[in-house]
Order: sequence, then C-alpha cells, then structure tokens
Amino acid sequence: MLARGIHVVLRSDTHEIRKLADAIEYLADSLQLPPPMVFRLNLALDELITNTIAYGYAERKDGEIDIEMRRHDDRVVVKLIDRAIAFDPFEVDVADTTSALEERAVGGLGIHFVRTLIDEVSYTRDDDRNVITLTLLFPPQLATAVDA
Repeated sequence: MLARGIHVVLRSDTHEIRKLADAIEYLADSLQLPPPMVFRLNLALDELITNTIAYGYAERKDGEIDIEMRRHDDRVVVKLIDRAIAFDPFEVDVADTTSALEERAVGGLGIHFVRTLIDEVSYTRDDDRNVITLTLLFPPQLATAVDA
C-alpha cells in the first residue's frame, strides 16, 4: 500500500528546511510524484517557510510550522499551518517582472514564484493560525487513484 500523505512539524529555524526536503522526497517516492512536481513543491515550500521563519516568527525559535501533504487522485494538497503573526502572502501586490531590475520594488518576487509554480493557492486565518493551502495538479496522464 502506498503512503497517502505525511505530516511534518518544523521549528522556526531555517536549518529545519532540510527536514522538509527529506519528507518531500519520501512522499515523492511513495506517491510516485514526477520530478518536476517535486522540484516545484520544494521551491515553493522553501520560499514560504523561509518567509514564515524570517518574518512571521522573526527572532523566535520556539515557533512551529505544521506541514501536511496528501495525495488526492489527481492532485497533491499541502497545508502549512503556523501561529506566527497574521499574514496573507497572496494579498501582496503581484511582483513587477517587466520593468528594468533597478526600477523594481524590493520584495514580492518569491511569492510571484509560488503563484507561478503552484496550480492553486489560498490563505485563511483560522483560530489564530495562518493556514496556507497549496494544490499541485498531476499531469492528466499521471493522475491515478492512490490506494486507500
């Protein structure tokens, strides 16, 4: 039977991101995720978690980030849940990628990458927790049911 998902808890420390990369590799193997999906997940999660640690928890090392990843037939759904300061990364203005580099505002490019890499993104604030949901769709030829 294939694993259908994983749950990882990270401390608010950037050294913990390696733990997440290992978990994604495990999920990729057990759920037969194609390498391009693994790459997109790793890059998007690295960006979001790094921002949560750097800005949401600032200097706090006692914060936690819960990451739940599950496969649902034709998609992988990832939830990032934390008790950092309230922040919806998807309300940030879309990054300007057309102006000359020296004319662009600082920041926002990482969230632009997340929006570009992930098929569906959402944010809610639930019971003093930030909940970011990322959905990555399988290519149609790879979207098959997973053992229950």
